[in-house]
Amino acid sequence: TQRQRRRLPVGPALAMAAPAPPAKKQRTDDDAGDDEQPADTPMADEAPAAAEKTPAPAAPEPPKELEEDAAACSKPRNAEPVVFHVQDTTMNILPSTSNNLLMSLTDGGIQHLLAGARANVGVTKGRYMFEVKVIEYVNVPEPTTARQNTPPKSVLRIGLATSSSHLFLGESAESICFDAHSGDLVHNKQRSRVSYKLNVQQGSVFAVVVNLEQGHPNQKTISLFKDGMRVSQPQALPESLIGKALFPTVSFKNVTTCVHFGPEPLTPLPFRCRMVQDATKTDVTLTKEEKPADGKYEVLFPVGLPDEGTFDWLDTFLEKNPKYTELSDRMILDWAEKSGIWRPRGFGMGTRSNRDKPEMNFGIRELDDDSIRKALLTIAPLQKRHYVAMEVRSNLLQDDRKSLLSRFAHPMFKKMAYVVVGEPPADYKKLVQQKLLQRKQEQSDRMFELQKLERQRKRQLEKLMKQQEKEKRRAEREAKKKAAEEAKKAAAEAEAAKKAAEAAQGAESADGEKKEGDEEAAEGKAEEEKKEKEEEEKAEEDDEEMEEAEEEEPEETPPKAELTDEEKKIVFYPSDVKDLTPLALSSSFTKFSLPEKAEGFDDIKYEWLKSAKCAEYLKKWILDRKLTSRVEELKPSQWFHQRLIEWQKESQQWKTKQNEYRLAFQKKTMEREARKRVRQIQQQAKAAEQAKKREGELEGKEGDAPEEAEDPQKQKDKEAEEADAAEEEAEAEAKATFESVDIFGVESVLDIGTGAPLFKDFQHEDWMMMGLTVELNLLAHAFRHDVEDPDRIGIHVDHLPFYYKKYFSRDLRPKDYGVESIVDLVGLIADGSVYLTEKQVLATQLAPEMESYSVFVKITEEARRYRSLRIDMGEESAMLKIPPPVAPQHKPHGGKGGGKHRGGQWNQSRQHQQHQQQQAPPPPQVAAVPVVAQLTPPQAKLVPPPAALPQPPQPPQQSQQHKGGGGWQSSYGKSSYQSKGGGGGKGGFQPYGGKAGGKDSKGGGKGWRWY
Repeated sequence: TQRQRRRLPVGPALAMAAPAPPAKKQRTDDDAGDDEQPADTPMADEAPAAAEKTPAPAAPEPPKELEEDAAACSKPRNAEPVVFHVQDTTMNILPSTSNNLLMSLTDGGIQHLLAGARANVGVTKGRYMFEVKVIEYVNVPEPTTARQNTPPKSVLRIGLATSSSHLFLGESAESICFDAHSGDLVHNKQRSRVSYKLNVQQGSVFAVVVNLEQGHPNQKTISLFKDGMRVSQPQALPESLIGKALFPTVSFKNVTTCVHFGPEPLTPLPFRCRMVQDATKTDVTLTKEEKPADGKYEVLFPVGLPDEGTFDWLDTFLEKNPKYTELSDRMILDWAEKSGIWRPRGFGMGTRSNRDKPEMNFGIRELDDDSIRKALLTIAPLQKRHYVAMEVRSNLLQDDRKSLLSRFAHPMFKKMAYVVVGEPPADYKKLVQQKLLQRKQEQSDRMFELQKLERQRKRQLEKLMKQQEKEKRRAEREAKKKAAEEAKKAAAEAEAAKKAAEAAQGAESADGEKKEGDEEAAEGKAEEEKKEKEEEEKAEEDDEEMEEAEEEEPEETPPKAELTDEEKKIVFYPSDVKDLTPLALSSSFTKFSLPEKAEGFDDIKYEWLKSAKCAEYLKKWILDRKLTSRVEELKPSQWFHQRLIEWQKESQQWKTKQNEYRLAFQKKTMEREARKRVRQIQQQAKAAEQAKKREGELEGKEGDAPEEAEDPQKQKDKEAEEADAAEEEAEAEAKATFESVDIFGVESVLDIGTGAPLFKDFQHEDWMMMGLTVELNLLAHAFRHDVEDPDRIGIHVDHLPFYYKKYFSRDLRPKDYGVESIVDLVGLIADGSVYLTEKQVLATQLAPEMESYSVFVKITEEARRYRSLRIDMGEESAMLKIPPPVAPQHKPHGGKGGGKHRGGQWNQSRQHQQHQQQQAPPPPQVAAVPVVAQLTPPQAKLVPPPAALPQPPQPPQQSQQHKGGGGWQSSYGKSSYQSKGGGGGKGGFQPYGGKAGGKDSKGGGKGWRWY
């Protein structure tokens, strides 16, 4: 129609393009001047005549159709029917038995994927067409999950593709198509608008014309028609398709189509064009359906170890054998990407946790819950195709292999296993080396470009700085020149004034001298100007030399990358994404096995190694993985929990015993010191009394002085001193005995024979080290007991934190022991009871069953003494860097005020009470020493027994019943325990310094103050 023709865009650089309108003449200053001339000038008179000669612009004519009716041809026609072979269609297409009616499946998630079909006849010469009729639209419910970039509900693409292209038009350089819904021309994922948005309806007929006639104006073009009318100008074919056979291809979604190849069109075009079915035999090429000689289609099961080239082998195999259809999760992802389905994180390898079973994460239920995979496995056995069932983990597990084999039980399938295990052949290694070199070259090129850009940036910066310096020097010269000119001007004015003053004196001799002076001044001025000009020229020459010195950096080529000796030894291409997740690998690798014919295979082929060597390789691989892989499903047994409880109970008893021993020793020492102090005070008091008596004697008496009676207290003091000395001597002997005792000969660690436990000198770091030794020893035995696998000889050092947390429910942090790594942590146990083997596996020399854990006390004491000896010798590296224990932090809770009601309530937390008891343990009780009344003169300064010291008042257990009494609220002060008061009013009991009460009920009456 005329309206469609007006809206029809023009294609790129073709013969039938409309002529361009005449270019406007650019307006110049001369033209502007001519416009300003008066009307009576001759040019003004000629203007109307010129206007009459200029024709009025005509409306642009519609593009002329350059396609003409096809000439009659008597050459032999193609006798083969143009159809779609199964191998040239996607799995979701259901072709009809006649008329090339194509429809796609609409359930199980397949409705979201594109369908594609390629005809068996390709055009190489001439001009031919084919048609696509829309039979129906399939109503498919939209996904309930809100998504961005939602793909169109229905898609219809019509175009051409090579025989080696995949079936999704426009997604590669091997195909080109028209998008019937958007009016775009699509090639290699690039879109260009060539038509208005078409109204695709049921019954619409689209025709594609490909023109490959030599010498035709539209040679090597493709055109689109709708219902017999042109909707696209001829579009040039890309270079990647020139000279190749072009096969009619359609890609669609949720549309049922009928692809018509002739011989007569469904809807005639404005010109007569032969259809593909009516093509000359020499103008087309045929692809034959590949039917197996024995009538059986192959289903291949690649069996390879994770991360050992299975996917690389498959890619090489499919490149050589494109007739096989891959069945795998990565194929589904690739299909979804080509179908335009949006995925939040994209489709790159970096968005996948593994290659075997990558997460879908589309936000579409049928795609995310594995429904689409089940649907494809249901369809596959119904179609006559060659398949490759690619699943790394499932193909290594016997049960999974049997389950998948059962789907292809039909006699038309030949089930084959391809075992790619072991040392690959030389051609595979060469391919890996090429990929490694290519990746390294790409990394080198990127680094080279970055360095090149950095050099350019620095060079531009230097050039800018030089330019600024040049401008600065030029400005300085201009300023200097301007100043010189102003000085000359001022001098000239002064000279003119001087001359005017001397003009009154008219002597002839003076005139002659003046003339000579003027000449000399003119010569000096000329020389000065010449010198300034030379200086300016020299400065400009210097600037020019600097600019010439700035040579462009020579063009460099990126360095050629080479593989190192270590890289040349790489056998399998290292991928950033592993084939299996750690959980999937650790939970199944012990069950990996090689396929056998008894499972249902018709044939088994060993690609790299023979059968026996493959089995040996797999066995060694499993043993190595048992040492380096985690057992995710492992759970601590009752055996472990029972021994852990025994250890915790016994260690707590030892700590209690150590505290009791230390308190008893401190109490005995303090009592002895108190007795010494009392005796010292008593002796001082007695000496003072005797001295006073001697001074009070008024006169001496003749003869011998009467002998003084023996003092019984003195005898008691002497006996007490001897007892204390004997006690100190016994303690010294006990200390010497402890230091010389045979540690491993001690029968009981609770008493080595002197009443002292073997662990009496343990500090925080000793208890920490003993606990670590016991836990690692227990962990090593529990792992071997619970895993129930003789091939797992222990825990690898890399997985030690994982198993430690699984068994002890807390993290194993090396920094808690003053080291940086797990290896250093195990190395702290210098006695060798727990150690790492050459394969970095945790091992222990102690038996799993023992009556008591006292051996760990002996081991720890031995290590403590040896460490102390090394430290005394000045070896600082022997010191443990275990941080001290951190006191528990808590927030004290205050009590509620009494207010107007009777009595507040105590709200001191139990945690705070415990903290006070830990932070301020009660002093040891010292027995009161009786003081003789006769030895207490006024001058004596007696010390009351500790029991007589005033004690701070303790808070009552129940709330006070006084009116307005506040609750007891404790909090820490800067130097002592202080508290805010309870509720306002008098009589509130407030220990540790309460404040006076007020209106806001912050405090009651003043309370006690301690310290």
